[in-house]
Amino acid sequence: MNATMSLEKINHFPVMLDQILSIITPQHGGTFIDCTFGSGGYSKEILKHPKSSVIAFDRDKNVKPFALEIEKIYGEKFQFFNQPFSNISSKVKKTKNLKAIIFDLGFSLMQIKDLERGFSFDSRGSLDMRMGFNKYSANDVINSLGQNQIGKILKYLGEEKDHKKIAFQVVKEREKKLLNTEDLVYIIKKIKKNPQKFKKNVATKSFKAIRIFVNKEINELVTGLIEATKILNPGNILAVVTFHSLEDKIVKFFFKNYS
Repeated sequence: MNATMSLEKINHFPVMLDQILSIITPQHGGTFIDCTFGSGGYSKEILKHPKSSVIAFDRDKNVKPFALEIEKIYGEKFQFFNQPFSNISSKVKKTKNLKAIIFDLGFSLMQIKDLERGFSFDSRGSLDMRMGFNKYSANDVINSLGQNQIGKILKYLGEEKDHKKIAFQVVKEREKKLLNTEDLVYIIKKIKKNPQKFKKNVATKSFKAIRIFVNKEINELVTGLIEATKILNPGNILAVVTFHSLEDKIVKFFFKNYS
């Protein structure tokens, strides 16, 4: 999906935008770090306030057009780094003007809707799932790793109870050909047998697990939180929106032990 299509046809709105804005109070001014820029949902709302500025991070190169659009409007009030948020402290110097650092974890509607990137169950062709700055893709995971390794990824990162069966079938099927997105979905549905009884798509947990592994999301989150504390001042706000239990446990542990 090209950048023009993304800008014109896909709008991604942060689900907790109002709640986060009420906590960070950008109307009072200050510098805010948007660690998961996406299409700029948080950044645009913060920048509406004349005394507020934003430093944004995103590892996905496809979000650059959104950053350029905001830069045209707000100029020096907005700064964008096409970098993983684990690099925060290496790019941003500690400043008295810092007010809050925001993490809105997970992936965006833009990434899901771009069927060439392999994040969606409806994707066609090769598995990808790379957010940016990756060493390997989901295709490499499914078609190269051993049965035991794939099983552990599905178990620990996806909490998939049928991890052994799925891993076994993946390795068996890939002996015939390289597996793609459709093949993986088909394998999972065959193992689940009665997919209609599940509220979510039966491939949800497996896709989540592979995506987390490919993008090193857990390591990135832990490193990002640690790096954020290096530039936070007393009284500053660290706001984190999580979307699954693995992220939630890590963030709660971090806040409980280091607040």
